Amino acid sequence: MGFLKGCVIIIILIPFLCWVELVGGIGANWGTQSSHPLPPETVVKLLRDNGIQKVKLFDADYGSLRALGKSGIEVMVGIPNDMLATMASSMKAAEKWVSKNVSEHLNNNNVNIRVML
Repeated sequence: MGFLKGCVIIIILIPFLCWVELVGGIGANWGTQSSHPLPPETVVKLLRDNGIQKVKLFDADYGSLRALGKSGIEVMVGIPNDMLATMASSMKAAEKWVSKNVSEHLNNNNVNIRVML
């Protein structure tokens, strides 16, 4: 019975092992709403020390984006839920938000922003 269980476990694990090989990087989510926030520089160091290559920010926090500058970590910036309707209905508002929260960090802080969500 032990041999059979071992074979079943191996058969189940093989697809997962193949899937891990196909992943293009390991990422993490980073939100700033917490009861005990760490300094952004500390979070970036933790990400790099643990081999994290991609991060999704739930908001365009200035300190977080500044700390990610020149880190080599690929960044996805989330648009806050309360801004979605405004940005969907006003090109001017969307351009202003992107200028303040994305372009600023691309140009001045060398943040590797790839996607806005």
